[in-house]
Amino acid sequence: MTFSQKLYTLLCSGNILNGIRVIFIKKLINSLLKSDTINQSMVGKVSYQELFERLHRLSIMGMNIGNGASPENSGEVLAIAYIFNKLHKLEHITIFDVGANVGEYVVLLERYFKNASIYCFEPSINNYSRLLSNTKDFNNLNYYNFGFGSHSEKVTLFSEKSESALASLYNRKLDHFNIEMSHCEEVDLRTVDEFCEENFVDYIHFMKIDVEGHEMQVLNGAKKLLDSGKVDFIQFEFGGCNIDSKTYFQDFFYQLKDRYTIYRIVQDGLYKIDFYKEDYELFLTTNFLAERIAL
Repeated sequence: MTFSQKLYTLLCSGNILNGIRVIFIKKLINSLLKSDTINQSMVGKVSYQELFERLHRLSIMGMNIGNGASPENSGEVLAIAYIFNKLHKLEHITIFDVGANVGEYVVLLERYFKNASIYCFEPSINNYSRLLSNTKDFNNLNYYNFGFGSHSEKVTLFSEKSESALASLYNRKLDHFNIEMSHCEEVDLRTVDEFCEENFVDYIHFMKIDVEGHEMQVLNGAKKLLDSGKVDFIQFEFGGCNIDSKTYFQDFFYQLKDRYTIYRIVQDGLYKIDFYKEDYELFLTTNFLAERIAL
């Protein structure tokens, strides 16, 4: 092993401060990118495509992109803790869990927001029943068997089975996973603005949205609240479902950027996204947090 290899191994171990390791890796990558030899002999060549695809996957993993399916492992627990630290001094806290599914995320919320008013919205009747059963020990939850969108309507909810975490308002093309969205259910949609007006909810401190591709429409249906600065935090999911709904990260960014600071949720915290770039259009399940700028 050469000296440089030994140095690299040492830097990648836990014996050196993480900051030094990051600086070294950055310099190494920058050096490789500037290398004429590498650019001429490797870049754009057929024989290196598999290597670059593997490096691409490694980079995506490193950015926590595609790791948003499990709240316990995605970094969402730390995001909830961050929000709690910002809000815990308030006398009353209102939280919306839009797309509550069977209650996995609600259970995480209850670790911190035991005294908050939590509204759970789940349109699928089977998932709704499991949601009630899984969270029956909590006394601060309000349950609603409908979803949200840009306007009130009855729509078809597609899934691969009657109890599914993949249920979507879009008949997704998932042949490459050997999944067929063959189960159909008619469900009701309303708007966040309508619901809040009818139920005297004048402020939402935290709104989590996980509705399998319909997130942008939920935001459109909350326009009055958003425009009036009455939603402090928004967590939303972006991934493969957005291919089927034909929405892009660009849509979310420009919808929110003037009023919110946008972060990608990573495993040890929040990574701030200062500006949009096409590189962020990666359709792999990832969670983002928007924090109202005035906070």
